[in-house]
Amino acid sequence: MERINFKVLLIIILALGAIVGWRTYGGKFLPKKSGYFQKLGIKKEQVRTINLSQQEKSVELKKEGEIWKIKGKKAKETEANELLAVLFPQNTPEVVAKTSSRHQQMGVDEGGAIKIKLNGEKEIWLGKSTTGGNYLRFPGSDEVWLVEGGWFSPTLDFSYWVDKTIISLDTSKLKKIDWRSPPRIRVYEKKDNSWWEGEKKVEEKKIEPIITGLSSLIAEEAVEDQRPAGYSQVPKATLAIEWEGGSEKLEFFAGKDKYLVKRNSDGQEFIISSETAKKFLEI
Repeated sequence: MERINFKVLLIIILALGAIVGWRTYGGKFLPKKSGYFQKLGIKKEQVRTINLSQQEKSVELKKEGEIWKIKGKKAKETEANELLAVLFPQNTPEVVAKTSSRHQQMGVDEGGAIKIKLNGEKEIWLGKSTTGGNYLRFPGSDEVWLVEGGWFSPTLDFSYWVDKTIISLDTSKLKKIDWRSPPRIRVYEKKDNSWWEGEKKVEEKKIEPIITGLSSLIAEEAVEDQRPAGYSQVPKATLAIEWEGGSEKLEFFAGKDKYLVKRNSDGQEFIISSETAKKFLEI
């Protein structure tokens, strides 16, 4: 009985010793969370809105599903991801200044910084980019953090953030091209790896300009709000296409020296050069 009591007592003593030891020294062996990420207080996957402002200008990105948008229009995924990579770096940022003496030089002062709000709450100021990375500062703190990495210097212009890709697809999957410029109509369908217009086989070089153009049609500008003046009210040509897994219709409106293109799937309008439009205006 005494031996059993001794073992119980020994176990209790060892357990108490372990608890005391852990409280005293255990935390020292755990990796400490960076002060930067503690102050940021949000994880990258939790970000649904990003508001950027500087003086009188501002833009806001919203994530709908897995797609970033600006004013309801698709935003450039690369730019949104690059901004998030700066705010949520893989390497822990370092404090490179602890006073306000160099805030203006680093671009993290009140007038020079781009003020970023995540989900309308968490705020951080983006300063100048350098060869070493980007300067960041939390409002209310003099500490300046350096995020090492690439050179990132965004603007607050709508055109910087909006995706100017009108259409981009694997043209080998095209099944049908319906081109109309009244009174002319051309409808081509792909059968057995050949293009046909009704019962007549068509040489691919005849529609090659359209096929090439559809592989990656990038606009010079994306219309932000209202359609600019100077473009025809009736499209000069329409192009409806079908491919494996999707379809789209584009309308081309003539301007003085450019064309406005309307993408019917979402109503987004773009501006392209007359040279680019030529591929789609004549067959």
